[in-house]
This record gives sequence, structure tokens and C-alpha cells, in this order.
Amino acid sequence: MTKEYLDLKMDFMFKQFFGHPSRKSITIAFLNDVLHRTGPDRIMDVQYENTELVKEEQDGKTSRLDVLVSTSSGERINVEIQLVNQYDMPERVLYYWSKLFSSSLASGEDYRKLTPTIMISILNYPLFPRETESFHNIFHLREDTEHFIWSSHLEFHSIDLSKFMVKWKKYQRDIRANPPMELPWLMMLTASDYEKKTIDENLFHELEEWAMNEQEIREALIEWENLSANKENKVLYEARLKFLRDQLSNIRGERRLGREEGKKEVAVEMLRKGMSVELVAECARLSVDEVEKLKESIN
Repeated sequence: MTKEYLDLKMDFMFKQFFGHPSRKSITIAFLNDVLHRTGPDRIMDVQYENTELVKEEQDGKTSRLDVLVSTSSGERINVEIQLVNQYDMPERVLYYWSKLFSSSLASGEDYRKLTPTIMISILNYPLFPRETESFHNIFHLREDTEHFIWSSHLEFHSIDLSKFMVKWKKYQRDIRANPPMELPWLMMLTASDYEKKTIDENLFHELEEWAMNEQEIREALIEWENLSANKENKVLYEARLKFLRDQLSNIRGERRLGREEGKKEVAVEMLRKGMSVELVAECARLSVDEVEKLKESIN
């Protein structure tokens, strides 16, 4: 494949692709498929509430980009894509949902004017690694024993692209036989790899087959190609990629430092209990010299 397709998982590209009024038909098709809307429940139109592409912060970093729309049926839908696991996503989603939900009501207005608010979190890592093997989870607030809904105004979607790729590679035939509505969009989001700068040709060929029968997917592939060929987009894409790599490097460095500090704390406790330097070094996976220094610091 000679054409280049920039990774839609990169927030800048995601916002360009799904958050621009000129591609409204793609956004509507994407939302209907992700939310499993069919028949009279389908979203017919959206208005974008945030169309800015890059927001510069005081420290020079750019803020996370998301897609926020209001639908013709009176809902607000926020879509966020996140590549780096910062271990705070459930709380983050709750916080932003509460801000969006409350902001739909002006001071003094009746609570009945509050609008249903839907959060869609597209992640490149498992949010609930032990709780589920599904790549798309849907949450409502339900009663514990009888499971009826408190309010239809709250709805969370969590989509794990990493789990989708594992399932696609392992159960490709089964997924093809009974495809979920969001399948072509998940293939589009996972086909390109920003780290390896490669594209999964198998997934891309599947997308081309979908495009032969689905007008929205055909339109989306054309727009993806055009966005990827745009020189200005490429420059901004590379800038975002550099920022992401720096962020990943910093997070990994902090985790390594945290692990080292943790090992030293365990070693200190073992030394205080009278264990030998050699045993502590072996158990805590530290060098004898490091343990000797720790012992000197607590004497």
C-alpha cells in the first residue's frame, strides 16, 4: 500500500475527522453505530459545541481534544479518545459528565429541562482488565437488586481498542459472521499504528469491502485519505506525536522511579526486622551495595 493514512487514534486526527462540521454525515453515522441506534431512535442531526482543533495551555502543552455535539433530539454527546492510561478515567468521566449535565440548565430553570448526557470513552488500553473481556461496555445507573434505571439522562460507553484488536485477530471469522454495528469504525481506528507508522492491510481490505456496500464508510475512507495527504495536517500530526512520545516517556520514567522507591521501602523494613543484607538484597532485587547504604542511613 503506497498511500499514507495517519492514525485516527491521535486526538488531533480524531477531532479533525469526527469533529468538523464539513464531515457531519460521518459523525452522525459513527454515533448511530457506536450507540446502536436504529429506526426512529437514530440521530438525524447534530450541532458541534466545540470546533477548535488545538487549545494551547500556559505551559505550552496542548489540551486533550474531544468531540462534543448536541443532537436534534435534545441529547449532548461527548466523545473522548485517550491513548495513555493515567489511571483516573472512571473519575474523569464522572467529573466531565457532571459538568456537562449541569451546564445544560440555566439558573432558575426547571430540572426537567436537563438534557440526557452521553459520554463515549475510546481508549487504547483496558479500563476494566479483570472485570470484562468485552471491548464495548455500556453503563447506566441501576438499582442493585431489581436493576431498573434511576434516570435515562446518564449513559457511559467505554470502548477498548486494544481488546478489540485481540478479539479481531482471534475470532475474526465469528466477528464477520455477526458484526457489531460499530465494527467498521473500530477497524478504522485500529488499522493505522502511530508508533510503528504502519497500517494493517488485512483490516484495511476489510474496510474497503465495507465501503463497497456502505456509503458512510466509503465517504469516511475518502475523507481519511484526504486528511492524511494534507501537508498542514502532517506537520500538526507530527507535533502531537512528539508530545505524546514525550508524555509516554515521562510516565514510564515516573513508574520506574516509583518501583525503585517501593523496593527500597521494603528493604528498609526488612533491615529493621534484623534480616541480613544478603537476604534483603535478594528479596528486594537490589544490589548488596544499595542495601548497605540503606542500612547505614537507618543506623
